[in-house]
Amino acid sequence: MKQFQLLPKPEAGAPATGPVVPRQKRAQRTRTALLAAAEALVATEGADAVTTTRLAEITGVSVGTIYRYFSDREQLLLAAYDGTVVRIVETCGEALADLDPGMPMAAAARKLLGLYLDTAETIPAHSGLLATMRALRPIEADQGGGNEASIVGDIVAPFLQKFSAGSGAVDPSRLHFLSVLMGTLVDLYLVTPDTSDRTGLREEIEAHMLLALERLSG
Repeated sequence: MKQFQLLPKPEAGAPATGPVVPRQKRAQRTRTALLAAAEALVATEGADAVTTTRLAEITGVSVGTIYRYFSDREQLLLAAYDGTVVRIVETCGEALADLDPGMPMAAAARKLLGLYLDTAETIPAHSGLLATMRALRPIEADQGGGNEASIVGDIVAPFLQKFSAGSGAVDPSRLHFLSVLMGTLVDLYLVTPDTSDRTGLREEIEAHMLLALERLSG
């Protein structure tokens, strides 16, 4: 997959400093609208369709203003991807809180894994944004970053606290290993277009997950 080039800076309308962090509600709504438009374009036309010109046409936000929120096209696409991960993690976190703590750990893990994959698949742009993210963001930058911290903090660690038979704290390095293992397998699943191949991958992911959980909680 090709690497995306940085967008050329517009001659007028773009500030000399980096993108702003929106604090006012109006600015937050503008940023949200830009991300939603980018996500919709990726879902229907692919990541190559995401340009400042198209976003300006769709949202009514000027090109110069877009550069106030995102320094380049890469940053915008990465932010759109991160937004889909947030939604998936929130859905799984809510489901985890509702799971019966008396449920066997393996059954609970299968249920949560299935929900994670199903939720990701219901977001039309997620697989396209994931493929784009992998082309733009080094793996080492993604591992240990905000998404992994969110997945570990909101899903993996609470899951182990709720269902693990052990009473001691889990070694953070082992949590990181589980997160990297599962993240790699899940990403492979989500970027695999063939449905029959995905079925086999689900089984492989589940088997590796259960083995890793057994070692972590043992």
